Amino acid sequence: MIAAPPPALSLPETLPELLSRGRDALQAQALPQAREAAERAWVLAQAEPIQPVPYGEAGHLLCQCLFRQGALAELIPVAQAVLARLGDAAPWPVRSELLRRLTLAGCELGRHELALRSATECFDLSHARGDDLALSLAHSGLGACFERMGDPWQAERLVSDGLALARGVGDAYVTMVTLNNLCAITIGAFYLLHDGGSDEAEARAALERAEAYAREAQGLLPSFEDPLFRVFVEGNLGEVALHRGRHDEARELLERSLQTAQARGYTAQAWRIRCSLGELLMAEGRPTRARAELDKLLADMGDAAARATLVRTRHALYRACRRLDLPEEALGHLEHYQRLERQRATQQLKAQSSLFITRMEAERSRQEIERARHQAEQERDHAAVLAADALRDPLTGLGNRRRLDRDLPALLAAAIGAGEPLCVAMVDVDHFKPINDRHGHAVGDRVLVALATQLGAGTRQRDLLVRLGGEEFVIVFPQTPLAAATEVCERLRQRVAGHDWAALIPGLSVTLSVGLVQAGEDLREASDGRLLDRADQAMYRAKAAGRNRVVTQAGRA
Repeated sequence: MIAAPPPALSLPETLPELLSRGRDALQAQALPQAREAAERAWVLAQAEPIQPVPYGEAGHLLCQCLFRQGALAELIPVAQAVLARLGDAAPWPVRSELLRRLTLAGCELGRHELALRSATECFDLSHARGDDLALSLAHSGLGACFERMGDPWQAERLVSDGLALARGVGDAYVTMVTLNNLCAITIGAFYLLHDGGSDEAEARAALERAEAYAREAQGLLPSFEDPLFRVFVEGNLGEVALHRGRHDEARELLERSLQTAQARGYTAQAWRIRCSLGELLMAEGRPTRARAELDKLLADMGDAAARATLVRTRHALYRACRRLDLPEEALGHLEHYQRLERQRATQQLKAQSSLFITRMEAERSRQEIERARHQAEQERDHAAVLAADALRDPLTGLGNRRRLDRDLPALLAAAIGAGEPLCVAMVDVDHFKPINDRHGHAVGDRVLVALATQLGAGTRQRDLLVRLGGEEFVIVFPQTPLAAATEVCERLRQRVAGHDWAALIPGLSVTLSVGLVQAGEDLREASDGRLLDRADQAMYRAKAAGRNRVVTQAGRA
């Protein structure tokens, strides 16, 4: 929490005046003055009766200043306070930006659970709103999470999807942000491959991709007056040039970007660039100077260091001390480095467990147990009148329409109660009638049985998979956002298309058209019939678009 200003400093009379002064200072790149006005505005916004717009603007302005200064630990409680107090009442631009800032702050400080939770919320909200620009930035946020947790390959894939969105819309700002993120991610991949002793060719390829992203971003710089972009771009290019052995170019870029970062108060970026300059001294064969510069950097950063910069600094100091034949000091830095890496791995597991297992899986398991208990009681009560196979399709062994009619309302009710997303996929076999006409219904039945096996193997036990009739199937994904369900459906489509159907009948091939929908944000307005209708419409759009594809639709149900 930002402390109230001392009584000796007078406050302007109104919150609008403070906000205006802070915005003007930020626009003029006067960061200390902007932060001072933003802190005063934030204090006043909290003291007055809460009004969503000025309260959100005050918190947003302060977070912008803190982010640029690298004061990420101070940013987190401000952003959380705005989001917690305003919730859905927060203006969408403020809400989405604060979620992204929380994501990046969590990534840099090693608070992966916070980062993942914020990134996922931002992604889901952007997708539900159909906001491609926000969705592009949300891809970057998710990518940052994966990169900081040791998976830069998944990160690069996610952020590349975001870059395609930004290019499609033609927004230079989002394109610049995304290119810088891709550059940082691929530099991170280089460190992971190079320091881990993996394939050097793959490590070099990561650096080549990093340079390509940075060069493209460099070409966009004339469109922006904000010097922060130049610091990012030239700092990244200098880091790439360092590791590609172009030392003179690296020094020129790094020193120029460091001068700008220090003059503008971009503290976190200045620390990263200083670490790169220390590594450059090592590459130039000057370990004594490198050790001195890196020791000073370590002292200057203190407890406020970003995790990635701290890890690099410790590792560089370990190498410098080893080169100088200082075994005890080298061992100390190595132990710090290894401890940070162990902490990262542990926090990664905890974040994944908390987000994807502890909170979601535990709740799902509880609901499944409750549903199973309720189902068992119902089955005992109706055992005399219901046959054991009343809910099963006799051909494929999957659930049938009666099973869907029984379970989908219950799953939707559970989603409403838990506030969790739910998706429904309508799956139809492409050109199934010609298969029956050409090869006979017996072959058609064998195709459906094999297809049921393929779908069952690619879905989870908790998912509801039924044969609706003929060649139509329905999959219900409880507690699953649209992005995750889309990945599952795409894998199923590829799995079926790649299956060896010729082993059944020479020359036979089978593909699927899939329509996928998610219940809207206001689940209470959803109905199982409306969900199925929307899924069916999306499936027909997949047919019209050429078949063998997945078409998604978010929104109200």
